[in-house]
Amino acid sequence: MDTVRTGAARERLWALDGLRFVAAMAVVLFHFTGRDGPAWGSSVREVFPLLSRVTLYGGFGPYLFFMISGFVVLMTAWGRPLPAFVASRAGRLFPAYWAAVLLTAAVVYLHQHLFPVWGELGPSGVALNLTMFQAAFGAAHLDGVYWTLWVELKFYLLLGLLLLVGITRERLLALCLAWPVVGMMAAQADARFLVALLEPNAAPFFCIGILLHLAHREGWSATVGLLFAANTAFALWVSITYYVPWSAAVAGAGVSARGISLLLLLCVAAVVAATMTRISRVQWRWLGTAGALTYPLYLVHEYPGWALISRLEPILPAHLVLVATVLVALCGAYLVHRWVERPLGPWLRQALERDLRPSSRALPTAEPAGEGSRVASR
Repeated sequence: MDTVRTGAARERLWALDGLRFVAAMAVVLFHFTGRDGPAWGSSVREVFPLLSRVTLYGGFGPYLFFMISGFVVLMTAWGRPLPAFVASRAGRLFPAYWAAVLLTAAVVYLHQHLFPVWGELGPSGVALNLTMFQAAFGAAHLDGVYWTLWVELKFYLLLGLLLLVGITRERLLALCLAWPVVGMMAAQADARFLVALLEPNAAPFFCIGILLHLAHREGWSATVGLLFAANTAFALWVSITYYVPWSAAVAGAGVSARGISLLLLLCVAAVVAATMTRISRVQWRWLGTAGALTYPLYLVHEYPGWALISRLEPILPAHLVLVATVLVALCGAYLVHRWVERPLGPWLRQALERDLRPSSRALPTAEPAGEGSRVASR
C-alpha cells in the first residue's frame, strides 16, 4: 500500500501491511480458538482455557481492517477517474475471492455434516456467492467471513459517488460527519434500507481512516482533529453497544466493555503510528509479503481450517493441530496469491479499465430520412 503526500512522490507504507496481517491473524485465531465452532469436539473454552480468553478479542480484527481501508482505498480513489477506481477494486477483490469461493464450496460439500450452509445454498447459492452480492438477494454467505466484503463494497459505492462529483477535502469532511450520524439516526428510526446501505456499525471506523489520510496528506487541522476525535467516540460507542453483545451471542463468551475499549484505542493508535510517525518510514520488505498474504488468508482460512481441525483433532494434541492448521492456511494463502492474484488481478484490472474508459470515437450521427432516401435512390 502506498499513499500520497502533497508535493511528494508516492511512497509505500510498509507498516500498514504489517497491521493488516496482524488483523488477519487475529481473526484466524479467533475462529480457531476464540469462538465455538464445529471443528473441536468440545468448547474452545475447554480446549484452550487460557488462550481463548485472549483470542476471543480477535473478532474485532475486521474493524481494524475498516480503519485501514478508509485510509488506503481513499488513496487509490483520490485523483483517479471512476473507471480506473472501479477496475482497481475489482482486480484487487475478485480473483482471490473467486478462488476462495470455489475452494470453500468444495470443502462445504464434502463436509456437509459440519457445514449445513450447503443445504441452504446449493449450487445456485454458490454461483450467487461468486458475484459477491449475495446479501442483496437475501442469500447466506457461503463462508461467514464474506460479510466484511459486503460492507467494503458499500464504502466503495460511497467513494464512487464522490468521484462522480469530485473528491475534495470539504466533501470528505462532510462525509465523515454525516455518514456515521445519519446512519445511527436511521438505526434509531428503524429505517432498514438506510441502515443496510449506510452500515452505521462500520461507518466511524472507515471515517477514522479517511481522516487520517487527510492528516497524512495535508497535515492536521482543527476540523480534521475534531472529526477524528468524534469518530473515535462514535467507534467506542459502537464497540461497547454492538460488539460486546455480539461477542456473547456469536462467540459463546463475552468480552468486557473495558477490554474492548482499550483494544479500540490501541487499534486507533496503531494506525496513527503506522501513518503519521517515523514508523511510516519503515521499509522492511517482509512486511509487504505479509500484507500480500492478508486478503487470501482471510478468505480461505475459516471453513477449510475447521474441516482440517475436525480431521486432525482426534489424533493429535490440540496445540499441534492449531499450529498445523495455521501453517496450512498460510500455505493456501500463498498459493492463491501466487497463482491467482498475481496473474489474474492485473489482467482483470486492465481489461475492465479498458472497457469502462469512455470511447474516443464518436458514434456516427443518423442522417435525416429524406437525405437518406435521396442517397438510396441515386
